[in-house]
Amino acid sequence: MSAAFCDTDDNNGSLTSHFQQLIQRSCSLLHHFDGLTWDNHVDKQKSAAAAAAKNDLHESSAAIDAVESIDISASLMNLEGDDDGDQSDSSSDDGMAMFGGGLLDSDSDNDDDAVMGLDNDTANEEDDYYEEEEEDGEEEDDAAILKRASSVHVALLTSMSPVTKKIMDHSSFIYDHACAGENGRNELVQNLISSILSTTSATSNNIDDDMNNLVHTISSILLQPSTEYLPKRMSNERKRKIGLTNSLLAVQYLLHLLDSSSSTSSSSSLLGWKVVILPLLFNTANNNNFDEVLQTALLNLISPTSIKMVHQDQLLECCHDVCQLCISAVDQLTTTPSTTTTVAAISNNQRQSQLVLVCDVLIRLYDGMNKLMGKQQQQRGGGGGEELELISKCVECVANAIHLVIVKVIRGICYATPCNNSKKEKEKEDNTTNSVLLEPMLSLEAVRPVTGMLLPKIYPSDSVVDSGNEQQRRVGELWNEILMLLSPYSEEVVSLDNRKCCRNWESVAPMTATAILCIVIPSFRGMQLPTVPSTGDDNNNNNHETTPSPLCRPVFQPSIWELIRQSLKRCGDTDTFGGEGGDSGGRGTSLLSRGARDGVSSTFGYDDDVSTYDRAAVDQLLRRRSAHILRLLIEYERDSLLRNGSKKKGKGKDRRGKESQDGNIDKQKHADMWMKYVLCFEMLEMEIEIHLVDQVWTTVKELSSEASMNKLEDGNESADKLPSIVWEDVSSLLCRVLLSDAPTLRKLGLYRFLCGDTGIRVTSVATEKDQDDNSRAFMRKAESKCKVKKKSGGAYVTITTVSVSFVLDIVMRSYDSIVGTKVGTNMQIDEGGQQKSEKVADLLSQFLSNYVAALAESSEDGSVLSEFLARILAVITTLKWRSLVLLFRAVAAAVDRTASQKYTLEQETVRAAIKDMLSTFSSGGAPRSLQEGLRQDLSLMLKNAVPWKRPDASIVLDVLSLYPPQDDPMDNKESETHSLTRSALETWILGLGDGQWANTAAPVCASAYVMGEMLPFNEKIDILSGVNTLERTLGMAISLLCTLTGNASEMLWPAIFKGLQKPPSASSHKAIRSMILLEWGCREEALSGMGNGDIVTDKQNCMLPPPPNVEFLLNHAVQLLMSQVMGIKTCLGGKAEKSGATRSQASGQASSYIYTLINQIRVLHLSFPSSASISHAVNAMLKNCADSLKQSSSDATDGPIETVVTLTLCYASLSCDAKFDDATELEQLLSTCEAIMTAELSQVKGNSMRRDAIQALRSIFHYAKWGSLSLIVPMINEAAKKQPSGSEMASGSIQQIYEKMITSANEAVDSTPVIALPPLFACTTSCGEYLVEVEDVGSNGTSLLSSIKVISETLFAVLKEETASSTWMHMLSSMCNLLFSPKLLLHEYQNSYVDGDHKNMPVMQSFEKLIEMGSALKPHINIVAVSYISVAWLGNKESIDQDVGIAAIPYRDHIAELLVYKEPKFDESSANQSSTGDRHDVLPQTTDSSSITRAFVLSFLSKVPSPENLSDVVLKELVHHIILKLVDACCLPPAKGKPFITGSEEYSKMMRSWQALCLLSRFVTSDIANEVAEKVFQAMANLSHGQIRYFMECFTIQCTRKHPSIFGQSYINEIRRNDLSLQYVSSLMIIGGNLTVGKYSNDFFHSKSDKKIKEILCGVLPWLSSTQGFSRAIAQLLVYKLIPLVIDVENSDGSGAIEQDDAVLRSVYLFLQQNQDMSRVRVKQQNFFDSYDVDTACQFEGLLAFEVDDGDEASPVHMVDAIKECLADVYKEVHDEDAPEWKQMEDLLISAEGDNQCSSIPDNDELVNFQRKILPVDALDLRIQSLHENKKFNAAGNKKQSLIVCATLVDKVPNLAGLARTAEIFAAETLVLPNTLVKKQDDFKSISASANDWIDMEECKEENLLIWLHKKKSQGYTIVGLEQTSSSKCLTRFNFPDKVVLLLGKEKEGIPVEFLSAVDQCIEIPQLGIIRSLNVHVSGALTIWEYTSQMMRRNRK
Repeated sequence: MSAAFCDTDDNNGSLTSHFQQLIQRSCSLLHHFDGLTWDNHVDKQKSAAAAAAKNDLHESSAAIDAVESIDISASLMNLEGDDDGDQSDSSSDDGMAMFGGGLLDSDSDNDDDAVMGLDNDTANEEDDYYEEEEEDGEEEDDAAILKRASSVHVALLTSMSPVTKKIMDHSSFIYDHACAGENGRNELVQNLISSILSTTSATSNNIDDDMNNLVHTISSILLQPSTEYLPKRMSNERKRKIGLTNSLLAVQYLLHLLDSSSSTSSSSSLLGWKVVILPLLFNTANNNNFDEVLQTALLNLISPTSIKMVHQDQLLECCHDVCQLCISAVDQLTTTPSTTTTVAAISNNQRQSQLVLVCDVLIRLYDGMNKLMGKQQQQRGGGGGEELELISKCVECVANAIHLVIVKVIRGICYATPCNNSKKEKEKEDNTTNSVLLEPMLSLEAVRPVTGMLLPKIYPSDSVVDSGNEQQRRVGELWNEILMLLSPYSEEVVSLDNRKCCRNWESVAPMTATAILCIVIPSFRGMQLPTVPSTGDDNNNNNHETTPSPLCRPVFQPSIWELIRQSLKRCGDTDTFGGEGGDSGGRGTSLLSRGARDGVSSTFGYDDDVSTYDRAAVDQLLRRRSAHILRLLIEYERDSLLRNGSKKKGKGKDRRGKESQDGNIDKQKHADMWMKYVLCFEMLEMEIEIHLVDQVWTTVKELSSEASMNKLEDGNESADKLPSIVWEDVSSLLCRVLLSDAPTLRKLGLYRFLCGDTGIRVTSVATEKDQDDNSRAFMRKAESKCKVKKKSGGAYVTITTVSVSFVLDIVMRSYDSIVGTKVGTNMQIDEGGQQKSEKVADLLSQFLSNYVAALAESSEDGSVLSEFLARILAVITTLKWRSLVLLFRAVAAAVDRTASQKYTLEQETVRAAIKDMLSTFSSGGAPRSLQEGLRQDLSLMLKNAVPWKRPDASIVLDVLSLYPPQDDPMDNKESETHSLTRSALETWILGLGDGQWANTAAPVCASAYVMGEMLPFNEKIDILSGVNTLERTLGMAISLLCTLTGNASEMLWPAIFKGLQKPPSASSHKAIRSMILLEWGCREEALSGMGNGDIVTDKQNCMLPPPPNVEFLLNHAVQLLMSQVMGIKTCLGGKAEKSGATRSQASGQASSYIYTLINQIRVLHLSFPSSASISHAVNAMLKNCADSLKQSSSDATDGPIETVVTLTLCYASLSCDAKFDDATELEQLLSTCEAIMTAELSQVKGNSMRRDAIQALRSIFHYAKWGSLSLIVPMINEAAKKQPSGSEMASGSIQQIYEKMITSANEAVDSTPVIALPPLFACTTSCGEYLVEVEDVGSNGTSLLSSIKVISETLFAVLKEETASSTWMHMLSSMCNLLFSPKLLLHEYQNSYVDGDHKNMPVMQSFEKLIEMGSALKPHINIVAVSYISVAWLGNKESIDQDVGIAAIPYRDHIAELLVYKEPKFDESSANQSSTGDRHDVLPQTTDSSSITRAFVLSFLSKVPSPENLSDVVLKELVHHIILKLVDACCLPPAKGKPFITGSEEYSKMMRSWQALCLLSRFVTSDIANEVAEKVFQAMANLSHGQIRYFMECFTIQCTRKHPSIFGQSYINEIRRNDLSLQYVSSLMIIGGNLTVGKYSNDFFHSKSDKKIKEILCGVLPWLSSTQGFSRAIAQLLVYKLIPLVIDVENSDGSGAIEQDDAVLRSVYLFLQQNQDMSRVRVKQQNFFDSYDVDTACQFEGLLAFEVDDGDEASPVHMVDAIKECLADVYKEVHDEDAPEWKQMEDLLISAEGDNQCSSIPDNDELVNFQRKILPVDALDLRIQSLHENKKFNAAGNKKQSLIVCATLVDKVPNLAGLARTAEIFAAETLVLPNTLVKKQDDFKSISASANDWIDMEECKEENLLIWLHKKKSQGYTIVGLEQTSSSKCLTRFNFPDKVVLLLGKEKEGIPVEFLSAVDQCIEIPQLGIIRSLNVHVSGALTIWEYTSQMMRRNRK
């Protein structure tokens, strides 16, 4: 080729044609096509010179083709060899270094083929080739093809180098400018680069046409890649790769032009970066971002490792220029742009990419210079010289540039400089907020290039900073920047260079500081550094004098400790946790994996605004980084103390030396304590396994003991002393477990803290008791590994040391997070070998009480207690109700008991608390009972607080507005709470001010209220506006205030007289308010005859009429109320509008207004029952209304308003117990009832009304109608009872009316306002009760069932519409009482179920609907329904035993389901309050809250008579059906042969099924005994937990006692089998032990001659040799007891005729009898069997008396566990007795040595007694790699091996868990499982030792395995199968390739044949023993290690 170009005419050559030809040849070689015209997409040039050059090149193509292969081959051959090029003498190596010569991989087998093995004929067959291309597998990745392309380009450029030089020598540009040679080439390339970057369309005037063509061509390839000229059938992926290779060639060509003389140097290499590569890569003006892989390839074109020492004078200059380019690029990224358009142009991701690129360039340059310096030192034997000095200057230059970039990035992240905008922009700036100007230019993500690339280079962790001036300067400046980051936020300028803190300084600054410190601390921790930052400008002259900052090491700097402590105590967003049962634990997670809150994470892991990011993720990173920093500092300090201690040994023991040594020991202890702190923190931060976390408390207690003796320093501590551990540090440690993402850990931490296991004295001083560490042991604690460690009891931290914020923000929040979750608040503990359940709630309540008492005792001024109470009042809206009630209850009781008037509650604090309470109460989120409790607790807090000196009346009334009068005085429980609350309020009120404030303020407030002075009057009283709630609430509060003073009558009557002294009108504001005071005064029983009112009784105890003045007021009050009702006529008139919906805001307000008026009338009547004016008024009102309704129903002349008014007055009169004449009462009631029912709301013709008025009128109509009917129906029922028994006519009329009423109610539900639904409901239930009562049970009619069906539909419709919780629950109870009556159930059974008419069973359908409603987190519905129906199933009290339960037969399937039903956790809404408290009396007090529903069913079954007294129908169709259904469910084996997971739904159902069977065991008769026995023993063979097996065994024992022949024979058959599992054998042994040697043996053996004895003995004898110790122990007991029953063990016949079998049995018996160890075990076992109480476990009370576990399931002590503990005790006794005296003495001596002081520093393993956790490197989030790159490294920071372990064919969980652990240890890439759900199983977690949290796992089913294997093969993996075949190789002789998939076979079968076809090579493990197989886990582990060892050896080479 060179010859061809040399022959070309000089004038016809052009660089453009030369480059285009080069592109064509490159594509031909790399991508197998040729003959393309690459200038089609470039602007056509008309110059003759360009056309001539093009023709000349086309004519010379044949010559090029002839010589190209030879020249390229030679070039390629010269490029092979050492990558560094050090040993090559070829000049081409030097020439190619700057454009890719070092990239050719000599190990590659494909490079030569790619270049040389091309056939032009094949390449030209375009169509055939591209058809084959579509069928090819996975294509070559970008990095590989660019690597190969770079080598091809090198060969092409080398071969064309002479032609290039020829053309350039005659270039018109160089000739015109007379700058031929190197300078000319440099200027040429610089102009080309500037032209390329400036424009791609305009022609530059500085260069000629040929250069313009070249600019267009290169620009189109680099910046505007086009694919139009490529073949259409080519894939888009192939086109993209062609574009990558062409771009690479374009840059290589520019480098070639820059140095075409093939003689490169260090300066020319840097020149290539400076002139070509960096300007292209750093160009961001046109958004020209190269692909990441292409960027790497471009940077690799000039490898700094190939720099050689030539042209020394230019080296430093080029190095400086490259560094300056990098710095300028960073300046562009970190400087605030002048226009907003530029901000938009450079996105956050572009800034990050550009920053990473700059860092990459600097790192490459730094490495290259250091390597060059190393070579020079090696060549000169370590001596100096000018060359070495020059290179050293270059290294310093690069280091300074790196340092400057680091500083600029830090400032770009954390600081913002105000914009210097133009005038227009400044005008806009005035309209913007300051926060916009304080946005940083870089996001937090920008710190990762600094921490991952730059800092480790100039401050490596394994080196110490040298003492050079430049290095010291850099360290000082960087440390100053760090100190600036540790300063508090300031809105002012923080330095002389106008830096301001960014808006999110509180998060950004510590995140940046901790990231940098994690890298630099290893280098800086031994240096003396400033403690105060300098704010001077780096660019200013040092004319001003500054005070030098004190110097000390980082470990002694207060700002560093402040950062660490503040970061460690960060708790994240504690409002939400990782899920209820998820155990994320936060380990290994980072901002990359947590993501932003909106679910859209940014590319690099951070959002532009850190305030929108996940606070929990930020805080987690800060904690982990700070812990890492603390570890680095403490480790160095401990090492320094060790070194100093060794130097001081042997220096004498003078006084100073001894003091110094003592001081050194104290410092050593101090450092050790901090190391313990770090180790504990890392454990609690990273670990989620409970048994491992539970080992840490001993060390935590030691830390607490240390903290009890220290106080937080003020920052002026000694410069050579570590800070002391204080309570704040310990609290940060406890936060890690109390606020863990794992709810189980939170509960564990709470339990340990509340039990005092963390070193906190949780009891007050007066009640403190010594706590034994072994009394409560959740898990057995590990013993300390340090034998010399001194065990010190230590001092407890007093409870008052615990801060208020810790109690409320940490402890209470932790408890609140587990309330109402599946985790629960019960803690299962092991106390003295017995399982015991403790409630965390009780412990927390006791702690809070003791805390309050301790604060009251310790604080003289009560400030801390005041703060605590104030904080409590501020958390009302932040806690769940159960947590809030516990907190208030405990604190209120404590202050009432011990802290009277020792604290102060500010008035504004109380006002805010009242507001929060009212808001929460009104939201319906709190059950009513809890609301009452909170009110009472608040009253106790106010009662015991220091009285306010100047009370604010409005605040006092706000408090009293929380306390309405008691609704039901007959409720004893509520009455007791009410009286306690009122007593506390009275004490509080009477203590305000000087004690007389209430007596003065109450009458004033009452009078001001009526006169409108406290609350302005409304302008208009309108029924459509509804009730003035504020007005009524204030009136209630004033009435209560007057009542609490004790003189309510004297204070209220004067105010009431002011409004009611004259006959009032309906619009009189004063009268209305007086009526409100009168109403609330009556409700408070202060103005009525029911309390301390003004009415007295006579001598006959008859109530006298009210005094005349009171009667006068009552008369006016009634007139006011009636006038307000009559005001409907005037308020609801107006212009007509179209009618709208039935329910609206106007209708609701109108109904509530009328409801209030009627209630006021009712209150007056109840309070003054002897009032003549009220009685006469309501009786007359009722008569008039009845007459009016009858008249209107006959002629329909009244308008709608008149009808509504009449109904309303009728309802009001009936509410006041108005009566008709006794003689005609029933007749008048029936006629009135019919008139009300027939009343209609019709609009009068010609009259018009507003739309809202129509809606309000309709609402009032329905409310009054159904309210009246709800009161009339009970009156009719009572009147009917008084009628003679033979009056059937009246009864028939009533039934007809009621049936019509029921139908009308069903139709009116949807149109009835919500406020009228309760009376409609009451009316319907009253009608239904009457119909059920009068119906004859024996009748065959279905009319009752039809009516019940309508009633049921109506009641359910009302329940659906009603939302008020208290009313809803009352209606639910009323409905259940009606529907689930024994009479109705029996009627339905006889008339529908027996006849097979199951569709006509409305009661059963109602029950099913209720159960369905209760299944969705509303268990209270199920509880209410089952509590009523379970009683109805038993029948009436007069029912005989045989009829008991007959009505339950239709419900038998439901009963079976309810027996296994488990109530879900209650939510916190008020809808969950229960109204069945009175019905819970039938249940034992030990009933768990999750078993209430099934407890009612169990109660029913327990009351069913015994089988002999029960009818056959009930026994067979009900009880036997339930038993068989439960047994069938128990026979189902668990999936995959594994026992059900504890706490799962399956586990719960299985447990409850066996419990129910135990209760039903007395009903197992001979009819079903055989079937039950078969299924029971079948179920016993399944794997199940010991708790389930306990009830399984109890049921079997009971059935065997009842049917010894049937169950006994089945037992004998099973015990004699030889294929039983050990668990099955254990159950059989327990059953056999109870039946043969226990107290139930008499029920099983009828006599000693029973043949079952010998059969059982034959079955038990073989188990004497069982491998299971438990079964063997019981077998010994059984054999010992049974042998004497079979033979005479003491006497023989003496004739010698003894059977051989008897001799054997006798010898066995004698051995068992005489062996001491077996005797011990036997005695203990016998006691177990004697105390085994099966009868209690099969009774109703006994079943519900068991302790429950965390899943609220019964947790009995299984006999297996008991006997195992027994065997352990016997073993311990035997070995303790056998221990020789010398051994006991040795143990004592070793123990004594532990008391001596040890001078050596123990390592970390000796410091603590728990398994330490490693804080993974990636947990600090400091790397530069993306998520994809991070996957290449494991959690420990080591690069993963390219090994995939495929365990798809492995099915046993222990093997999979072991493989997971092995794969994680050896950094395997992935572990493939058959099902990833296996990770959740307990045995997998325990065996894998948390490996599943650190290794990537993938799922692949066996049916998809073959496809998966072929996919991996296409990705370059070699499939290696671990299998013994004829062609398998020995493991030790097989050379593993780099990328391997290790395929493991099945346990017995190995690898199936169908998968062997996909295996590339089978290997086998050499075996030297007899057994020919290894466990699959062991085999996999050996193979993984062999692969690892080979890779390690290969990497070392």
